[in-house]
Amino acid sequence: MSKTPSPEESREMLKWLNRNRSMLLDYYKNQYVAYNADKLIAHSENLQEVLELAEASGEIFALYLVPRSVASIQILPIRFLFN
Repeated sequence: MSKTPSPEESREMLKWLNRNRSMLLDYYKNQYVAYNADKLIAHSENLQEVLELAEASGEIFALYLVPRSVASIQILPIRFLFN
């Protein structure tokens, strides 16, 4: 099992995720990804496969499920017209 990242490592991994979010959405929709502060380690739609590959790397990693889509929600007012 992967060791727990330090608070600093966790912050750096979160920065990597934020910097690479667009790329992940473009290439890895609906997949689990294992990553660290430096790189993508593994990806697959199968969580067990990603865990095995990431743990075999010997590196500290975090997991993220890339969403199928990202949508903006716009709430519009409803106007009722009575005759």
